[in-house]
Amino acid sequence: MNEYESKLKDVIKGRVVVYIDAANLERSVKDMFVRPDDVPDNLKNLPTDTLCWSVDYKKLNEFFRNLGNFQGVRFYTAEFDSEGHHKFRYFLDKGLKFKLITKPIKEYGDHTINAPHRKANFDVEIAVDSTFSMKDFDTLILFSGDCDFDYLIKFLRGNEKVVIGFSRSGHVAKELPPALSHYFDIANFRTNLLQVGVRKAKSPEPFGPGPRN
Repeated sequence: MNEYESKLKDVIKGRVVVYIDAANLERSVKDMFVRPDDVPDNLKNLPTDTLCWSVDYKKLNEFFRNLGNFQGVRFYTAEFDSEGHHKFRYFLDKGLKFKLITKPIKEYGDHTINAPHRKANFDVEIAVDSTFSMKDFDTLILFSGDCDFDYLIKFLRGNEKVVIGFSRSGHVAKELPPALSHYFDIANFRTNLLQVGVRKAKSPEPFGPGPRN
């Protein structure tokens, strides 16, 4: 266990829930630099600039399950009408027992194939769900760097909840780390939460289907 894992384990209190803003999380890791010593043996023959990080939700689930009194994951994601995303959601729901909260993605009038303008914001859902379920957790782990969560974090902490944020440098609003009980950079947990793979062609979906094995 490295120093970051030890600190996380030390600051978690009581019952733990994990809330994931899927699009925010995926955007925050897709441009992370892949260091040569992070490349798995089966990909070492490839240039590092052809590789990328992505979230391994099976590893993420196991990591937090082993840290404490784990109550589960709430996963907020847009619905995409593709076979890959249907399978991805099925894997999270049935395979990992995530609680999925979904909504159709909204396309704006200036949307084009080459310049998509799509959105499915879950700030309100995350705020309402965490507020109304406060009796069910002592520590909330939030995967998002959105500045709109500043007010929610202060409210939860005012009600004696520990609120831990995970995001990436350059993807977290400056208001969040001071508001949080504790803030962690995902890069320091990359071997616990992420995986290295070959960079794919740009997809119209903001995040891919992830691992399903």
